[in-house]
Amino acid sequence: LMKYKYHTYLWGLLFGVVSSACSGNDEPVPITIPSIDDEVCCTQDDEVKIGEILAGYKEVTGLSRQSAGSYTIKVYSRKASLYVGYNDLYFAVEKTESGRHVKDFAISDLSPLMDMGMMQHSTPIANQFAQIESFPIYHTWVAPLMAGEWTLPFSYRIKDESGTLPGGPVTIEAAPEGQAWIKSFKWNGATYYLTLASPQDLKTGVNTLRAYISKKADDATQPYLPASEEFTVDIYPTMPDMGNHTSPNNEPLTLQKDGSYQGQLNLTMTGVWDIHLHVKDAIGNTVAGGEELSELYWTIVI
Repeated sequence: LMKYKYHTYLWGLLFGVVSSACSGNDEPVPITIPSIDDEVCCTQDDEVKIGEILAGYKEVTGLSRQSAGSYTIKVYSRKASLYVGYNDLYFAVEKTESGRHVKDFAISDLSPLMDMGMMQHSTPIANQFAQIESFPIYHTWVAPLMAGEWTLPFSYRIKDESGTLPGGPVTIEAAPEGQAWIKSFKWNGATYYLTLASPQDLKTGVNTLRAYISKKADDATQPYLPASEEFTVDIYPTMPDMGNHTSPNNEPLTLQKDGSYQGQLNLTMTGVWDIHLHVKDAIGNTVAGGEELSELYWTIVI
């Protein structure tokens, strides 16, 4: 009997504790299950990889951090300001609140413009935005012709939202003193521009040399896109401070599938180099420049 009473007592005590807890004034703590954000593209490892791709680049003043709704469009280049001549541009979109990279966006209609009061003009640009691997980063390039203040407006689409951003003003700096990375020539009544790509990456030894040939638009305010004509460009590097001595094993610039021109440049020592250019048409006729010490040349310093 005593054992029965003891068990009854324990059950009653347990029931009282449970009843007291359930009938108290404390509200139950809600359990929040985080929602999946299907706008963003990336795992944490992907975000790290994007950071590695953009490492060493800076947001371009006047282009980057242009807000569009709940998103931020960021534009990166080697420096916060751009140079006369070739500049890489990388576009990415982040959710403004979280900083996570958005996967569904597109950039188009980059339209550089310099307003000189009585005259306006554009400049050579790429004809596409190329995705970097499978990441939500898009690359293009622009080659301003002059130092000063420019605008680089562009259009965007982020999911179902679209618009145009003014893109500027953007400060364009002169190329480093003594260097020249973009040159022009005339042929068949049109103006063409030879843009040396990534001139600051050249080094002693054998380099893969890349360049673009762009044609000035009939409307000078419209971007100058890569020329549809095919050329070959012979190169003759010399060192003007060293008696114009040259280097061996250079190969002409020829047209590639991506629209660039590529060849081989051998730089045997550090210093100032003039890269003399001989532009020929598809059947080998001279278009501009000439052999050896032609007056059409880029100047670089390594």
